[in-house]
Amino acid sequence: MRLSCPYPAHENIPIGHIALNAIQRRHAKVSTGDAISVSRYIPPDDFNLALLTVELEFVKKGAKEEQVDAVLLAQQIRKRFINQVMTTGQRLTLEYHGNGFILTVNQAVVEGKEKSNSIERGVISTETYIVFEAPKSSGIKIVNQREAASSNIFRQKEFNLETLGIGGLSAEFADIFRRAFASRVFPPHVTNKLGIKHVKGMLLYGPPGTGKTLMARQIGKMLNGKEPKVVNGPEVLSKFVGETEKNVRDLFADAEQDQRTLGDQSDLHVIIFDEIDAICKSRGSTRDGTGVHDSIVNQLLTKIDGVESLNNVLLIGMTNRKDLLDEALLRPGRLEVQVEISLPDENGRFQILQIHTNKMKENSFLAPDVNLLELGIGKTAMSATIGIDSDFPYVKIISAESMIGLSESSKCAQIVKVFEDAYKSPLSIIILDDIERLLEYVAIGPRFSNLISQTLLVLLKRIPPKGKNVLVIGTTSEVAFLDSIGICDAFSVTYHVPKLKTEDARKVLQQLNVFSEDDIDAAAEALNDTPIKKLYMVVEMAAQGERGGAAEAIYSGKAKIRISHFYDCLQDMVRY
Repeated sequence: MRLSCPYPAHENIPIGHIALNAIQRRHAKVSTGDAISVSRYIPPDDFNLALLTVELEFVKKGAKEEQVDAVLLAQQIRKRFINQVMTTGQRLTLEYHGNGFILTVNQAVVEGKEKSNSIERGVISTETYIVFEAPKSSGIKIVNQREAASSNIFRQKEFNLETLGIGGLSAEFADIFRRAFASRVFPPHVTNKLGIKHVKGMLLYGPPGTGKTLMARQIGKMLNGKEPKVVNGPEVLSKFVGETEKNVRDLFADAEQDQRTLGDQSDLHVIIFDEIDAICKSRGSTRDGTGVHDSIVNQLLTKIDGVESLNNVLLIGMTNRKDLLDEALLRPGRLEVQVEISLPDENGRFQILQIHTNKMKENSFLAPDVNLLELGIGKTAMSATIGIDSDFPYVKIISAESMIGLSESSKCAQIVKVFEDAYKSPLSIIILDDIERLLEYVAIGPRFSNLISQTLLVLLKRIPPKGKNVLVIGTTSEVAFLDSIGICDAFSVTYHVPKLKTEDARKVLQQLNVFSEDDIDAAAEALNDTPIKKLYMVVEMAAQGERGGAAEAIYSGKAKIRISHFYDCLQDMVRY
């Protein structure tokens, strides 16, 4: 087989043979004299590389430290390897200033091609943008790479979130950087060739106090460019006609001036809107007669995605009421990156505690035996035993007792809020206690509230957001009634809790340790076929009925309930 080659053949290489150096043989896993099968690779059309990321290392280990000029090295690579195919994982050798280097291709992006599962490869052209990387331990220092990803948009390459005072939000930060800033680490001519559009807006939403404002401010500090503008939503409003819209336009004035004069070389302008729901409510929902809120939404849409939209602006909005925002703001090209900042998990709470106790530890105010991992549980989870056992960070009980005096619509609003709050945590438990009481059920007359019933049915059948898991536990004494209105069908499991038999009552009384050993059997016999709730009520009544400070002594195990007094309390409860 004869292979055509644009370069003159070497006198020591016979016709029909291929010569490989030591690195190439090692990479191809062949030895000198091996017989191999070779086929010609014909590159497709439009196969030029827009981006080539290369890692550098010395050929000889332990070589002296070397400062590499990225501009000069890129020119040398283009000159030597022009029109040659580069493949991800490929290793090359190159001499630079008397030193031998090994180049490993880490990334090869073709112009206008979306990322696919196939191997990344393309042809080096005169316009290929080359980014150089080098391990810290390599002894290679790369300089004069102003447009490289490490210094294009971020002030620093690596971020320690704890030093920034941010805990429990590592995943959210990674999501934001991946989705909002991936396109901005490359120079404009590269993004133009790739057909990439920058993200112009993001929305951080979630319950109050979870770190939305802190995160937005730190993002602004970490970016190169102009100082971020931070504005609170209500501050934009003005009582004068047209003044509110002017305030919005003024926020974008500097970015407009930069884009007119500098074009694609303009610095990034970051505008942070706190409480954005105060000014960007759904159009038509505010009946103040002025239409100001509608005009603000229209003005924002014009600036970030209109005919004269800006490419050098990143708008960051924050809210704990995403449902109030105008839907047009959340479409692609506007506030398209939406990241939920929810309640932290156990590891997140541990990070937050570490941040707040660092100063204590540095100044020896924190005892060495303090274990922060033991304190990583949320206060809400401590409110119920089931929450402690499950380690769910959100546990909420909905009971009729907490809704006395409220109207039907107010009760529905409270129930909806509990479910919405539950969706903000990865694991949640909602307990619907005495469902028939929540529904205002009575045996005669107007039987129940249909409004509350329909609200519960909708919420029970709703599928939680992706990544959120909600366990709903309901209790009732009227299962036949709930079955008749379809509530039972909304639960996956129906479990009948039986009354206590004598043996079960004995086990409970032994754990309570409120009777002497001689009286436990008699008390258990009297409690046969009794609900456990009634057992606790009788024991509580008997303990409170003892004279003096006997009740505390009883529960501390120092004194016991007299069996005769227990019988009296049991008869009183049956009578009434």
